[in-house]
Amino acid sequence: MTLPDAVLFPKAMMPLYIFEERYRQMLSETLDTHRMFALVGMRQDLPEEELEGEPPNDVATAGLIRVCRNNPDGTSFLLLQGVSRIRVAGIVREEPYRIVSLQTLETIFDHPKAGRRQELRDLLEENNTLGGDATEEMLEFLTPLDDDSAYVDLVAFTLCKESIRKQKLLETLKLSERAALLAEELRKENERLRLIKEALGELPDEGFDSN
Repeated sequence: MTLPDAVLFPKAMMPLYIFEERYRQMLSETLDTHRMFALVGMRQDLPEEELEGEPPNDVATAGLIRVCRNNPDGTSFLLLQGVSRIRVAGIVREEPYRIVSLQTLETIFDHPKAGRRQELRDLLEENNTLGGDATEEMLEFLTPLDDDSAYVDLVAFTLCKESIRKQKLLETLKLSERAALLAEELRKENERLRLIKEALGELPDEGFDSN
């Protein structure tokens, strides 16, 4: 599936509503076989007339259908869980639905502390304190994760709001660089929340100045 503003990360879960005929057929055939398909974002950096062909981003995620509920009208709701980053090598066919050739991509663990776990944890706790989207439940879920790559990806999927920035994080294979980009995103969001609270008088001046 090639969709605008769609960025799935490995391990993350994305709900999808299937209603187009081409994707109904894709889903039916997929459920009868390997239960996997790629969710690919659509490029936004092209002239409008070229967007009609649904040009795919180079990097996407292949996912596994975890749950699927078929409706009486032929539509379906499903949960797709990301399994692996992929590089779209080419389009094999367009009808009745798009099939691409692909190359799987692996995270590059370029430093023992590439995931910047403590730094990200501190930023998430700060985000929670400031009333951001990092909930207590999210923090409890993330804490036991041993996989630093999964930790970074799940935080990026959940908290990064802009699809262009999400796509950049998805495309960054070196974990140290991906974690640094994510940390910068969290700092910006925390600063935005801090400024709002300061403007509303919900933070003491000295608390704002110290940050």
